[in-house]
Amino acid sequence: MARLTLPFNGSVPAGGELTLCSKLLTFPYFISQIIASFALGTNRTLQLRFFKSNDPTCPATGKPTGLSLLSIYGEDPYLTGDDDQKSFPHEIEVRESGSYIKVHANNTDAFAHTLDAQVVIDSGEGKAS
Repeated sequence: MARLTLPFNGSVPAGGELTLCSKLLTFPYFISQIIASFALGTNRTLQLRFFKSNDPTCPATGKPTGLSLLSIYGEDPYLTGDDDQKSFPHEIEVRESGSYIKVHANNTDAFAHTLDAQVVIDSGEGKAS
């Protein structure tokens, strides 16, 4: 089983949204970790949501279709921060081939902010020991 890190990086305009999409994942996998970094001055105004989707589209506005990874077990559907990195073990099995990981950012600030996130997956049919 191979461990892969899917990086997501982009600039989210003031008052704007941005969705970034992985390439097609043509194999079953386990999502094992979600990582989000927030720059100094973000002041919890950048909301990051993580999705697993079978839809290849990356919408210019609005949230993407698919399963919201943080909403499965959590109370809040997004992460926020300020001058910190959040790293969560978040184990979810994806049994089917042909899906995408997507990160959606909503910037409620009057200044642009950087989206800096990673999703770590373990590829293969069985879980890593």
